[in-house]
Amino acid sequence: MYKSQLDTLLKQSAPRVSFLYGDSFLIGYYAKKIESALKSEEKTTFYFDEYNAININTLLSQGSLFGSSSLVVLKINHKLLKADIEMFLYALLHNAHNALIIEYYQAANKSDGDYTRDCKTCAGYFKNPKMPKDSIAEVRFFPPNISECMGFMRERSKELGLMTDDKILKHILEKQNNDIALSLNELEKFVIFAGKPIEPSDVNLLCDGIASFSVEELCFALMDKKPIVKMLHTIYEEGINEIMMIGEIQRFFYQLFLFFAFIKIKGRPDAKEILGFSPPAHIAERLSRYCIRFKETEYIAIFELLSQWRYEVSKGKTKQSMSALIKIQEMIR
Repeated sequence: MYKSQLDTLLKQSAPRVSFLYGDSFLIGYYAKKIESALKSEEKTTFYFDEYNAININTLLSQGSLFGSSSLVVLKINHKLLKADIEMFLYALLHNAHNALIIEYYQAANKSDGDYTRDCKTCAGYFKNPKMPKDSIAEVRFFPPNISECMGFMRERSKELGLMTDDKILKHILEKQNNDIALSLNELEKFVIFAGKPIEPSDVNLLCDGIASFSVEELCFALMDKKPIVKMLHTIYEEGINEIMMIGEIQRFFYQLFLFFAFIKIKGRPDAKEILGFSPPAHIAERLSRYCIRFKETEYIAIFELLSQWRYEVSKGKTKQSMSALIKIQEMIR
């Protein structure tokens, strides 16, 4: 099934079993959309390493004493066993008030080809002849095109009560290199203009633009152990202030540490409680996944490296990034 088919299905009813894979932004976006349509009274989320087939099946098998419904959400980055999926479907067949949403993200150490093959294999397991056809949806998402991104921008702008038009929304999108997740995040800044039309000058003032986007992209590439030399060269060519760049990188790792500490204490992430706002689902997922790749002592070492880098730049030693970033990348598990 593709996105358009899921959109058609959701106009009628929400699937009780959803296996979502492909573009990470759309996985998170549609998971929330399906969850909202299900209107389940109880929700339990399992994050990545928390996956436990027995515990999940127990929740899906729970009978309804007072007519309540239960939703289980799995955020995973590993291939599911056929036996596990068959077990979940059997439980849901006999407990029609419960539902399951599986968000299958690409693991950092898995190639695009391997991820696609695993997705197709798992998707083939989501079949049960005794369950209604429309109750199971396995959906592959492709990166949204510009037209689709503009649709998301209009939708979010309306939700925030912003007075804007397509020209302004496209301007924000272009400043973020058409990255829809970052662009939707940028829209949050404009709530201060409630009741007032947003002007191009407001966008230029509040949106960080390509340089900030490149730094965030650099952090993602760093955490995914991808090459960063060309990206760094591009950032420097744009004439970015190196102190500001270090500040952005420090902010990124500070957010990771907040997620790390919160999960260590609470046993689960809660982006809104950690950051004070709700970032796009795919950003929250990345931070939750990245934060556990360091130990507490390694976070201390990272902040010391970044502080030393900032000190050297303040003393006139520019472009000291490579040494610090390589050392950080070597710590990633």
